[in-house]
Amino acid sequence: MALATPLADTLTRLRQGPPGRALYTRVQAVDGRWKTVWLIRDEWQRLETLGPAPAVEFRAGAFDEGGVVILPILVRLGLEESGYIYDTCINAYQIEGENIYLQDLVRQDRMHIHLYDDAGELVHTLTAPNCLRELAQSVLERQSAYQPSTTAAFEYARERLYANYADMWALWHALGRG
Repeated sequence: MALATPLADTLTRLRQGPPGRALYTRVQAVDGRWKTVWLIRDEWQRLETLGPAPAVEFRAGAFDEGGVVILPILVRLGLEESGYIYDTCINAYQIEGENIYLQDLVRQDRMHIHLYDDAGELVHTLTAPNCLRELAQSVLERQSAYQPSTTAAFEYARERLYANYADMWALWHALGRG
């Protein structure tokens, strides 16, 4: 029996969903520190068209939707005109308390993106500078001003936020360059 880890649990969820999906999780580095990483699963043909070193860009923002703070974090792989956007969304003030993902993002220098094909096999790992550090820090600094939110409240607020945009590209452009 395999030991359950944040990565193993997240990979199981990623493989159960359709291709074209992204999730984030934590992995423990060789030095013992935890890092937040992104996992993207897509059709192998799409991943192959990106080439060995595609452009990587993160865009994110913090939105207050009825007292629930939503952090959409979008990842673009490839050129902006023809690239692919994958969305994730962090519940800034989850009911469980401290947001370990944001704490990781404040500490880590690099972002790692693990690409999985439609069969769920790891095909490539990309690395980019951590452009989310300042956002994560500012959200953590405001944490005391908000009540923790339940998963149901977060999902409702997320749907309300995303309803303001025609598609992921519209949200991408609204977030602007980080």
